[in-house]
Amino acid sequence: MLQQISVCLTSLYLRGLSRPLTLTRRKWVKVVSALRSADCSLSGAPEALRAAGLWEEAIVLESDGLVETASHLVELGSAFTSVDPNYPARWIERLSQSAPPAVWIRGAIPNLQMIGIVGSRHIDPSIHQFAMGIGAEAVRLGYAIVSGAAAGCDNAGAAGALSAGGHAVEILPHGIDQYSRKDRCGISVCSPDEIFSTAAAMERNALIYAASECTVIAHARFKEGGTWIGAVEATRRHICPLIVRDDGTQASRALIGLGGAPLESPAGLAEAIAGSPAQKGLFGIG
Repeated sequence: MLQQISVCLTSLYLRGLSRPLTLTRRKWVKVVSALRSADCSLSGAPEALRAAGLWEEAIVLESDGLVETASHLVELGSAFTSVDPNYPARWIERLSQSAPPAVWIRGAIPNLQMIGIVGSRHIDPSIHQFAMGIGAEAVRLGYAIVSGAAAGCDNAGAAGALSAGGHAVEILPHGIDQYSRKDRCGISVCSPDEIFSTAAAMERNALIYAASECTVIAHARFKEGGTWIGAVEATRRHICPLIVRDDGTQASRALIGLGGAPLESPAGLAEAIAGSPAQKGLFGIG
């Protein structure tokens, strides 16, 4: 049953597939509810959606070849949806119907809670060492690392996790076709051939924070750059707790002033996590 729903979500919402209509993904929760209630086969899914008032979704699902293409992608493990067992439960809890119902994936997402790590691209050796240390310490504490696949802090954090025998998930600001890593999991909400854009980067940043138990800000520039913007937005929206490298810079002091937990070295990560605000309980759809 879940695989059939996964195929339907892929058909309706995975970016890059050809459809006769552009659908709003905010109805995906209602789609899942309708299909679960009907407990029908793939061929009966359009009728179940019509019965729930989801007429446009039913029309799209009847497009020639769309369900077959989606089925192939699900079977290959190239498409990953909100009903898959390892779908980040935090996405649903924190983003609700704004969570992505279907994404492109390369590799396997680990069945672990995740710690986010973000920061500047251009960093000095001390910041690089800090970010790698966070990745390794997170693994020691039983977490996977989630980052944005950028040079600098993101890559250092992922490398630290992998060097410690752990797992790294990278959420991409571009299409999956541009991703060639074999040692970590890559996820993209973009069309496969889509190039980097600021809008995609902002969406990527929100997904990193939303997937994380806490997100470590390894380095930021005061009031400029994607790291600063993403951290402030995550704080404003209460997406997840922040842990900030306390390096005495104006940016770090400001983010700590906004509620981020200060951290001087990776060895203090467990204490910083324990001191972060408690999160609400989960509700699941998968």
